[in-house]
Amino acid sequence: MKRLPLVISVLQVAFAAIGCGGAASSTGAGGSNGATGGATATGGSRTATGTGGEGAGGTSGGGAAGGTVGTGGSASGGAIGSGGSGAPGACVPATCGTHKWPCWHMPNPAASGLPNPASTTDLGNGAVLDNVTCLVWEKAPDTTQGFWQDNADHCASLGTSSFAGYSDWRLPTRVEMASLVDFARTGDAIDTTAFPKEPSGYYRTGSDWYETITGQNSSGFSWIYGMSSGFTSNAYAKTTSDAYVRCVRGNGTGEGQSDFAVPPPNQYTAAGGEVTDNYTGLIWQQTDSATPAGAAVIPWSGAAGYCAGLGLNGHSWRVPSINELATLVDEAHVAPAINKTMFPNTKYGSYSNNWYWASTTYGTSSYGWAINFDDGFTGYNSGSATGKNGGPEWDYFTGAWVRCVR
Repeated sequence: MKRLPLVISVLQVAFAAIGCGGAASSTGAGGSNGATGGATATGGSRTATGTGGEGAGGTSGGGAAGGTVGTGGSASGGAIGSGGSGAPGACVPATCGTHKWPCWHMPNPAASGLPNPASTTDLGNGAVLDNVTCLVWEKAPDTTQGFWQDNADHCASLGTSSFAGYSDWRLPTRVEMASLVDFARTGDAIDTTAFPKEPSGYYRTGSDWYETITGQNSSGFSWIYGMSSGFTSNAYAKTTSDAYVRCVRGNGTGEGQSDFAVPPPNQYTAAGGEVTDNYTGLIWQQTDSATPAGAAVIPWSGAAGYCAGLGLNGHSWRVPSINELATLVDEAHVAPAINKTMFPNTKYGSYSNNWYWASTTYGTSSYGWAINFDDGFTGYNSGSATGKNGGPEWDYFTGAWVRCVR
C-alpha cells in the first residue's frame, strides 16, 4: 500500500475541431495494495511480471482536441458529446474510442494560472457540463455509500430513468475522475462552486486495477479517488462498502472495466528530445533531470528552477501540474507504468526517491505532490523516515526527479 493509513493505496489523432475545447491526456494514479501476496503494508514494489510485491497499473489516455464551446442551444437539448444540441450549445467532441484515454485537454484548477483552466456550465437539470472535457457529470453525487456493484447500479439507474435527459450514465474511469480533481484544495478537492459540497470519502471508478484485469489478483480491486485531497488508489476492494460515486456520461463508447485501454493512434510524436502528446497538446521533455549524467534527485524547491533553466531546443519549460503528470501513466503497464519507447529510462520503485515532482502543493502546505511510475501512484512528501515497520513510510521522499513540460 502506498497512500492511505489503511491497507489501501491512495490515489490521438491530430487535433480535431470539437464543440468543447480539449485535447486528450493520460492520467496517473494509485499505489498498490492487496490482501494477498506482496508486502502491501510494508513496501515492496510489484515486478513487471506481477509477482512478489504490491503492484498496480497506472492509466493512459489520449484523444482529440480543439474547439470552443458553442453558443446558443437548448439546456434540454440532445445528448452532449453524441451530436445533440445540449447547453451551452453544440458540444460534439471527436472521440478516440476510449474512456480510459481522455479525448480532451486535462483541466487545471482555475486559480492555478496554468493552461486549460477548469470551466463548467450548470445545465440546470441536475447535471454539470465540463466545458474543457465535454464530459457531463452528475451534479450531486449519490450520498449512500456502497459496494462497487451498488455504485455501478446507481449510475445504471440514472440511465434507466433518463436522468437529466440522458440515458448513458456510467461510472467514471480513473482518468475522467482525475479531470475533476482540484489537487490544490483540501477537505473537498473539487470546484465547490460548480458542485455542491460532497460527502468526504472514497469515490468509485469503473477502471479495474492492473492485477485484477490480468487475473493475478482475483479479489477484485478497482481505482478510487479520495475526494478530500485528490489521492488515487488503484487497489480498493470492490467488496468494500464505504465508497460513493459521481456518475458521468459522454465522450465515446469506452471499454469494459476489465479491459486495458488500447492507446489511440498516433498518440505521441517524438523529435529532438521532446515528446508531443497529440491529444493533450502537452509537449514533454523526453528524458528527465537525470540528464546530464550524474544529476541527482532535487528538492521540490529546486524543480521550478531546473525547468526554467532547461532551455531544450530554445523553448520555455515548466514543472507540470499533478493533473498533467497523471496523463503520462499507462495503466496497462507497471514498473514503469509509462510508454517506455517514448520515455526510456523512467525511474520507478516504491519506498524510494523515484518520484517525479509536480508544481502542485498539497493545499496550502509545503508538501509537494509527485507521481511514482512504479505503477503510477501519487502522493505528497509528508511521510516519516521511520515508519511503524522500521523503514520509511511510503510517502517519505526528500527529493525527486523532474520531467518538464511546455
